[in-house]
Amino acid sequence: MSSEKRGQPGEGVHMLSPDDAKRALEQGGVSLIDVGEPWQLRERGTIAGARNISHEEIATVAASDPALGDRAQPIILTCGGGGKASRAAQALREIGFADVAVIQGGCRGWQAAGHEMVAYPAAPSDKTAGS
Repeated sequence: MSSEKRGQPGEGVHMLSPDDAKRALEQGGVSLIDVGEPWQLRERGTIAGARNISHEEIATVAASDPALGDRAQPIILTCGGGGKASRAAQALREIGFADVAVIQGGCRGWQAAGHEMVAYPAAPSDKTAGS
């Protein structure tokens, strides 16, 4: 994935075009995380294979989740438009994740590039942070 990254000046966050992200996901070995709130995913859907961890919880979950124990693993983040994912990427980099990228334009950019979104199921275990 590293050869497909483009830096965003001043942010330390790597941006991937939706097409580059799709290629990286198809190659495998990449974790895809949608950092939107569960209610947002239910409204807009998400990218197939995405795991939902809200942007507010990403650093806490990543610090303790065995599936995210390898700080060198490539991670691609998305959200509705890319803003929350960029902030979440910065938080992950601050706790030692080295290979974090954000899909340019988030899920809206993904859809605009002609890529499919999938419905996000409403699970009883969904957390709702604040109101």
